[in-house]
Amino acid sequence: MRVDWVHPSWRDLVIESLAEEAETRRHFLARCGVDGAAVALSGSGGAAGERERPLLCEDADWDALGDGLYSLCHDIDEVEATQLLRVLDAAGDDREVLGLIELVLKRLRWAGQAVSVDALTAWARVAVKLDPRPEPPAVAMTWLELEPHHGPQTPEELERFADWLRLAALLRDHDPALLAKLDFPRRYTAVLAEFAHQAPEDEPVLERELRIDTLDRLADLDPVFAARYSPDPSEFMALEFLDPPPLRSEFPVERVLRDLG
Repeated sequence: MRVDWVHPSWRDLVIESLAEEAETRRHFLARCGVDGAAVALSGSGGAAGERERPLLCEDADWDALGDGLYSLCHDIDEVEATQLLRVLDAAGDDREVLGLIELVLKRLRWAGQAVSVDALTAWARVAVKLDPRPEPPAVAMTWLELEPHHGPQTPEELERFADWLRLAALLRDHDPALLAKLDFPRRYTAVLAEFAHQAPEDEPVLERELRIDTLDRLADLDPVFAARYSPDPSEFMALEFLDPPPLRSEFPVERVLRDLG
């Protein structure tokens, strides 16, 4: 049976074992995957939250992690790369972390490429920490891939529409000049109005949640438009939300240990 998570005490034992010997520690850092990088850059560990980056004790450890991430970026796909950028974003903005961010953004070679909205969002959150700002991915290409020509009619079109408005919000926050060049929202008034007036009956819960979230995002992007075109909230069916399962402390012990192989 595969074990995807272990009790925090086991997690602490794994980390403490890795941290004890410099050679073992650097071997791990130079070979680790995204999960291993998350362990290395984690803070507030230990029983009382007193442990801070236990695998990064010396400059040589940071160098080893940099070497590992340089190699890793050559092999990972966009989803894993996005996860790595989120790990780096959560790690803060001290000098060593900024060095890793700069290394990873260059090594990913996303400049001029079309990537997903998730990837663009993760890229923007870390790139804003650097000065000068690195060359971004081809945001306009992603926009053209998502650009709708009518209100969404299928679940797949609804997801693309939601991603398109997520991208609009990202551009508003990080590149408003590009958003203005794309003539949003004026150019898309008819499409946005069609979407805002939709209130499908018997829509599955997940799709209805996505629709409501997307309407909220549209209202945030253009409150005047939303006030004119959004349907009466009573047109939407009430959603019944199940209580979420209790949280558990997840730790990918198998993947972390595999990095030591």
